[in-house]
Amino acid sequence: MGKNTNNPYGYKVCYKEEGAKDYIRHFKTYTYKQAVTARAGYIRFPPRAREDGHILNKPKWVIIPIKHSEVRAGIWREDPF
Repeated sequence: MGKNTNNPYGYKVCYKEEGAKDYIRHFKTYTYKQAVTARAGYIRFPPRAREDGHILNKPKWVIIPIKHSEVRAGIWREDPF
């Protein structure tokens, strides 16, 4: 299965900690190129903790396309981080 690099709704850069089952959205962007750049930055210089002070345990970073249902729910009206 190939990567969807032409999604009209945008992309989410998410992470999943070791042992967790759900991805946590960290960043939203409109283009795939921006998502790849953001993911590379998070891999090279990983954030040490979340806003609540939780230390990240070996996060795995992925790029997930935004769905039409998420756009209708108002994903672009939220803060980008």
